[in-house]
Amino acid sequence: MVDYNKRLVEVDAILDRLTSADYKKIPEEIIKFIKQNKDKKYVWKYDETKELKDQDLSRDTIAFLSYINMEYLLNKKQKEYMQKLHELNERKAEEGKEKKYSEEDLFKNNKPKKEKTEEIEQKSLVVYKESLLKRMINKIKKFFNKK
Repeated sequence: MVDYNKRLVEVDAILDRLTSADYKKIPEEIIKFIKQNKDKKYVWKYDETKELKDQDLSRDTIAFLSYINMEYLLNKKQKEYMQKLHELNERKAEEGKEKKYSEEDLFKNNKPKKEKTEEIEQKSLVVYKESLLKRMINKIKKFFNKK
C-alpha cells in the first residue's frame, strides 16, 4: 500500500513554490491538512535545477496536485476546458474497452492456429499520443514555471 503521508510531503514542497497569490487561493483547511498529515520523517527536496516534469513525482502526488489545480487554481474557462478534456478521454477509454472486449473479438482467438512456414516481417508506424495525465502534468508544470 502506498504511504500517502509521504506524497503529502512532495505536494507541500511543490505548493511552497507557488506565488503568494496562487497559494492564497488554496483553502486554509487544505494547507493545514497537508502540513498536519505529511510524514515528518520523510525528506523530499524539490530540485531547483529541474523542471517540475523532471522531478520524478509519484502518480499519487500528481493526482493530488491535479485536484488542487482543478479545484482552486484554474479559472472558470480553464476548468470547463479541463472537464471537457476529461470527458473526451473517458469516452475514448470506454470505446477502447468495448473494442477490446467485444463478444466477436473475445472468441476469435479460440480457433486452432495453423503453423506458418514463412516468416513475415511486419513494420508499423507508431503514433505518439499524449495521455490525459501527461497533458495535465505539463499544464501544471507550465503553471509552476511561470513563477
